[in-house]
Amino acid sequence: MKAIIEYENFFAFSENSNKYFNTPFSKGMNIVHGKNTSGKSTLLQAMLYTFGINDEKLKLSELLNERVIFRLDFILKKETNEKISILRDEDFLVIKRQDSPPIKFTGISGDSSVEHIKLKEYLGNMFGFDLYLESSGKYSPASIEAMFLPYYIAQDVGWVYKHKSFRGLDFVKNFKIDFFDYYLGISNDFDRDEKKRLEKEKSDLESENKFLSNIKDTKDELKLSKMKDEVFVVKSIEYIEPYKINKSELIELEKKYLDSCNKLAFLEQRKLILNRIKRALNKQKPVEGECPACKQNMPSDLVIIYSYLQDINDTTAQLEEIKKEIDKLKEVKGTINSLIKKISRKREVVAKEYDELTKYNVDNLTYNSWIENKVNVQLSEKLLIKLGENTLKLNEIIGQLSEFKTDEEVRKERVRYSYLFKGLFEKSLSDLGVKKFENNKFYLLYDIPAFPKQGVELLKTLLSYCFSFNKLIENTPYVHRFPFMLDAIFEGDLEEENKEKILEFIYKNKPNDTQIIFSIADSRQNYIPVETYNQNCLHGEAKLICLGENNKERAFLSLYEGQHEEYLKETLTVLGV
Repeated sequence: MKAIIEYENFFAFSENSNKYFNTPFSKGMNIVHGKNTSGKSTLLQAMLYTFGINDEKLKLSELLNERVIFRLDFILKKETNEKISILRDEDFLVIKRQDSPPIKFTGISGDSSVEHIKLKEYLGNMFGFDLYLESSGKYSPASIEAMFLPYYIAQDVGWVYKHKSFRGLDFVKNFKIDFFDYYLGISNDFDRDEKKRLEKEKSDLESENKFLSNIKDTKDELKLSKMKDEVFVVKSIEYIEPYKINKSELIELEKKYLDSCNKLAFLEQRKLILNRIKRALNKQKPVEGECPACKQNMPSDLVIIYSYLQDINDTTAQLEEIKKEIDKLKEVKGTINSLIKKISRKREVVAKEYDELTKYNVDNLTYNSWIENKVNVQLSEKLLIKLGENTLKLNEIIGQLSEFKTDEEVRKERVRYSYLFKGLFEKSLSDLGVKKFENNKFYLLYDIPAFPKQGVELLKTLLSYCFSFNKLIENTPYVHRFPFMLDAIFEGDLEEENKEKILEFIYKNKPNDTQIIFSIADSRQNYIPVETYNQNCLHGEAKLICLGENNKERAFLSLYEGQHEEYLKETLTVLGV
């Protein structure tokens, strides 16, 4: 739902100079009037400054030197009506929302400061403003100035160039296009960086899919590889089953062979050791002779003799057993020889089957080259997987991009709105008695260059342009609506006839959903009171806000003598000063 802002009261106070300003606003028309340099422009600029627009600081430098604090009370109309106060004290800004604690932003004097960016985002969320503008190659939230631009015409340049009441915006890349697209509802509510990213990602995926598809379609060997792979898989299965059996049998035979060889080696080694022991015992006679090792006489003790004879008997008995085993050596050797033959035959079978497998070929593709062929098979599978993944992602991106209008749709919408604007603009120019343009481009919103007019004709042309644009964007569902502020509508040397015509035009074309605030300079030369203009041209409906009693310069602030005391206390409390 769009946000409509209605100003209720504006207040300024300088403790240093003990001066103040206060004015309420009516719901409809409000006329700020006074002598030239009385402070009419100051009032409008100060209201914009209160929202955090630093573009007005230079114009307000004389006033700001007095350390003035500002407060603007307004009603935010959305789902419900909410009373809000926004207060500014130089580098500090406070927003007090109805029934909520104050929110303070400290350090907002620089537009690129962190606090000013936070303020911009906060106001954007509060008013439903989400215009994105391109800066340094990327889109980011537009400035606060862009939020007020359709609703403010500055005295200095506003009546000379369209949409240039704030400095710097015309240096933003593609500003005019993005500005018009947003306020007309042609493009809205999306992050333009995201759209550019999605479009690039979509293009990259489409290029990659085309490349992968070309590889898949043109590389016939990939298709053949898949077919041949299936054939060799079957052949491999046929080979593997008997191979497993033969290999198991071969392993069992080799195991028996090793066991037999170990047994034979054990018997031969044991026989060798026992013979050595027997020969050593024969040399160690305990009754006579000496020890073959230490050369000492052998003892003749009966126990020793008994033990010696026992050892000889044991050794002889074991040798007898070994002899029996030795007799079996021929059988063990026979078993080993038999195993060697069986192993040899089994190895030949395994080798022959493998040789047959390696010689097997399909369309000149052998088993060995099949292994290499698996690379192509895996490549083919990866291509299909990658194509599938890319296609799913591409469909997702296309779905996301479908939420955005196509270039052709945007072009048609721009043309349509240009001609809608033309109808409003032509009628407004006619109402003000401005001579028609010969070239159609001066009527079509997206094509209009600088207007080739001067003086009163230029002022009335720009007045017609701004009212027509305001009327056109009134129907955009999401666009916020601020009070329409026009500074110095009688800029230049205007005859009374033109002044009345301008006021009658404003009354006839004033916005129906928002306030309008404009300033008029009082003059003692050909003086007609503002009250007279109000009665004759505006049916007495406008609220008159007078500065300096029509005869004072720099009369924005006046002496403070205790007026609005409670209101001032509340203001200082909210600011925390």
